[in-house]
Amino acid sequence: MNVFRKAYSVVGALLMLQFVAQLYFIAAAIFTIVAANDNAKDVYSAFKNADTFAGLHAMNGDLLGLTTLIMVGLSFGSRYPWRTTILTAVLFVLLVIQLLLARTGSPVVSGLHGLNALVLIGLGGYLISTHWAFGRLAELTTTTP
Repeated sequence: MNVFRKAYSVVGALLMLQFVAQLYFIAAAIFTIVAANDNAKDVYSAFKNADTFAGLHAMNGDLLGLTTLIMVGLSFGSRYPWRTTILTAVLFVLLVIQLLLARTGSPVVSGLHGLNALVLIGLGGYLISTHWAFGRLAELTTTTP
């Protein structure tokens, strides 16, 4: 078994954990604000507390780019078909689009940030599930002629 394929699977699992963390951080930020009492002091405090979660969301988003670039390199090292390498590169391009959508300044356009996130999670899950290098399925795919 190619060590790069196993590394691709491990880094892909990390990517999926980062996606889950992204959802958690943004939900925590939103619910921190929503749970505030309806007075200026509590709303201000809620926004300050939500900033922590929003900052973690942004920082983890930057790390997602690095994780995806590592996956592109591992895809080359794994000698996966070009389709896999291209789809992994598309994942990185979608992350760049995700960054741009978050900073458009237009709520209508920035709203696509959430929809693009769903596409990212779907493509990431597809890539990891179809190229998982551990377990019985991995043994069957590598031993068949």
